[in-house]
Amino acid sequence: MPALNEWICKLHPSGSVAAKTLFVAASVVAVYKLSGHVLREYIIIPKTTILKDIDILHTARRDGKIPVCADHFESVMIIEAEAWANEHGTELPRTEERAYRTTPGGYQTVTAPRARIIQYYFGNLFQPTVYSTFTRLFPCVPGIIDELNIGSTVGVPKMKLAYGDANLEDPYTDDDIKAGAPISPCLTREATEIVLRKAVKKTHPNVIFKTGTVHGLLREGDSLTGVTIRADGAKADIKANFVVDATGPTQMSYTKWFQNAGVPTPPDLRVQYDPILRYTVSIWTIPTHLHSKWPVPGGFQCGPLSLKNCDIEAGESQVLAFVVAENNQLLVNFGGPCVSDLPHSLPELREYTKNIYGDRKPPDWISPLLDFMEEYEEECKPFWVDIRVPPMSWVQWHKTAKNGTLPKNWIAVGDANMNLNPLYDTVLRSIPASCMELPNIPQLFYKRQNPRVSSLWDSSRANDYGWPTTIPVAGEDLSCNSWIRKYGRSCIMLAREDPHVLMVWWHVAMQLAPGTDLFAPWIALKVARYQLLGW
Repeated sequence: MPALNEWICKLHPSGSVAAKTLFVAASVVAVYKLSGHVLREYIIIPKTTILKDIDILHTARRDGKIPVCADHFESVMIIEAEAWANEHGTELPRTEERAYRTTPGGYQTVTAPRARIIQYYFGNLFQPTVYSTFTRLFPCVPGIIDELNIGSTVGVPKMKLAYGDANLEDPYTDDDIKAGAPISPCLTREATEIVLRKAVKKTHPNVIFKTGTVHGLLREGDSLTGVTIRADGAKADIKANFVVDATGPTQMSYTKWFQNAGVPTPPDLRVQYDPILRYTVSIWTIPTHLHSKWPVPGGFQCGPLSLKNCDIEAGESQVLAFVVAENNQLLVNFGGPCVSDLPHSLPELREYTKNIYGDRKPPDWISPLLDFMEEYEEECKPFWVDIRVPPMSWVQWHKTAKNGTLPKNWIAVGDANMNLNPLYDTVLRSIPASCMELPNIPQLFYKRQNPRVSSLWDSSRANDYGWPTTIPVAGEDLSCNSWIRKYGRSCIMLAREDPHVLMVWWHVAMQLAPGTDLFAPWIALKVARYQLLGW
């Protein structure tokens, strides 16, 4: 410090003590901001998000190879259990050709062509990073969406979130697209699969789709040499240099394949909890000639109309969402933990809507929209689909990958690795650019992946633990990580009146910024003030 004071005196020999103090303070602030920027841009973002990975997809490394399976390997085989996916999975089923049936409960439902996909009829909230990844991997995706003639589905992402007393305005409008605002499509799970399969087939002729089921892994030493499948009524061995488990919530590597192949797998590697989540989706197809009668402000266009989320800390447990998706479809989603008797008719939906808002005033357009649905119900041909979500689970492969006990040419991705509450789950897991040539692929893959997904598990679990009916992870109780839930709620409540907090919260929710942005000192101080003083 003496040296610093001497330097300041030389720099400002006639300056007052106040001026010198101000100079030191400004220097400290500048160093603080610079170090914070460096920490965020060069450590936190690369380690906890995929934002830096998107631009290097399809980019050759120093050895000239590209770290995407279809580019790196001579051929890639996708083994799909349902024949429909390979025979008809590049054309979107026509809404007028859906197979309606009456359930034992007396309401109309539709038989999905994909029996193994429990959320086949479900709207996706795509964060912009997801769409950026799609278009980076497959530049033809926007063209394919246009070719399917499913309407204008791509625009500025919106949440239209109502959370307890908070009604949050999205920070961007469609007019901001020209100024560089993020964009994303509003597609159902049904349409998303069609778009991606068409994109793969159009751009990568070396990707083979085969109908069959994997019955086991072929192992030799510390590597896999292929898989055993059943196809066309017979078993066959398929050789492979690299195996990816994408079996979804069944997590077959953990539950069956590794055990049968003699791969040591600790029995406590998978942790799970169950919020006992149930929800129903009701889908209405709005004919074109009725669009002029659409009662929602802004006209008939794709995107969320409203997401009434539950304020867990206030004792609310159910959600209600209205979304317009491709092919003129209105999706109404509702449900929650440990619920029963969900609506399966319009009168029941009216009552559900009335109860979920309680004393709060719903948006002015909801009652006219329900009237519209009642008047044109026969033309809109609604159906109702119930979904019982399985327990949330995380196979913590990173714990055993570092010991080198996993096959060195294998990884599990997506729900085969972690299954989250679908209310929160939109996650991308990317293969590190340098892992294809390493002697132990899962070791690097899970080392890179774990910081990105562990925070998602913690936040999702903390929210679900707010419901008293949730069955927690073994050895935990429902108070675990409750501070995360309470801190997040405080951020949302502050965002009602504070546009700066809203902007940060929205970008974190859309995975356009790391979650640590919500713990910036200026936000943390406001949260502390809110939690202590209520304002």
